[in-house]
Amino acid sequence: MRGLFLCPISADLPGNQGILNKMEYQRAALAELAGTVDVVYSSLRGPLIGGQRFAEYSRTGRVFRSFNHYVLFYRHVWKHCHPANYDFLYIRYPFAIPSFMRFLRATKKATPNTKIIVEVPTFPYRQELRSPKQRVLLALDDLGRMRLKEYVDVIVTFFGQSEIFGIPCIQTANGIDVDQIPLRAKASRETGTSIIVVANLARWHGIDRILQGLAQYHEHGGAMPVRLDIVGDGPAMEELRTLAHDLRIEDAVCFYGTRSGRELDALFSHADIALGSLGMHRLGLHRSSSLKAREYCARGVPFVLASKDPDFPDGTQFVKQVSADESAIDVQAVLDFVNKLRERNPNYMMDMRRYAERRLTWKAKLEPIVRYVRTGELDDAT
Repeated sequence: MRGLFLCPISADLPGNQGILNKMEYQRAALAELAGTVDVVYSSLRGPLIGGQRFAEYSRTGRVFRSFNHYVLFYRHVWKHCHPANYDFLYIRYPFAIPSFMRFLRATKKATPNTKIIVEVPTFPYRQELRSPKQRVLLALDDLGRMRLKEYVDVIVTFFGQSEIFGIPCIQTANGIDVDQIPLRAKASRETGTSIIVVANLARWHGIDRILQGLAQYHEHGGAMPVRLDIVGDGPAMEELRTLAHDLRIEDAVCFYGTRSGRELDALFSHADIALGSLGMHRLGLHRSSSLKAREYCARGVPFVLASKDPDFPDGTQFVKQVSADESAIDVQAVLDFVNKLRERNPNYMMDMRRYAERRLTWKAKLEPIVRYVRTGELDDAT
């Protein structure tokens, strides 16, 4: 089989690197399962296939960026990639904007047997869209998305829905490329406990909840020194800095900005526990499938979750489940959890690594999609 993986994300913008990494892991897993899979990204100068630019935008610069990305991108993909040459298209949902809808209609008309699979990475997604540009995209999406069922065969969801926009869903969860994520080195024990969170900082990560909890821990005379390492950047950065200052816990909180490679590995080597997203309920979501939780698992770092995750059911020994609400995180309870885990299972790091290798790879997560392409039938579990 041959597939076209369409990822309308700009490869030039540093903030997109995490998404691009995920797309590449998915492409590699689909290729291993199904055969040849070509991946198309956007860029500021023109679309890329296999990392090579195959068309140039005639005008570039900030003024033309949105027009190129939301209109010309799909025209070039249709003209140069010839979707009719593929058995399936796997597309990261870009909203039902007119150019995308025309692309879908033309593809389905030219090659009705080509399976069109759309991944909706977050659903519902309305509460994420706040900027003026996003509101325009949402208005266009409101006009067009109910026609998606005329062209899209199946939607891939990570949030448990059986149907979206009147289209049947394949339910799965995010995966990782375990081979690309090192098991953390076990640094010499320091005095106190180190908590780490790695994220593109936004309000739905709920980091304010751990800051509030850390302040309460100090107010109640917490005996064990605790340090919070915040790794990443994003729109919530300054708000979190201000909150740490106002709560008088600046000395216990370190903002590292974006880190990768050996620098990130070194930070994980000192971490006793990590934080998953603690504020998904702010988006109306009570089930998650975050990549960072899976990466924590592969690294051997126990972690805290607020929303439910199907890959880490209740009772998973290395996961501390907390409430999905606005309450402060009970830091003492987190410390007790880490200490009890070490006592019960001194080998928990290797157990977490094996868990990731067995259950969290992209190959395991994408098998139902490839079966659907081959048979045209949805699994009973979807």
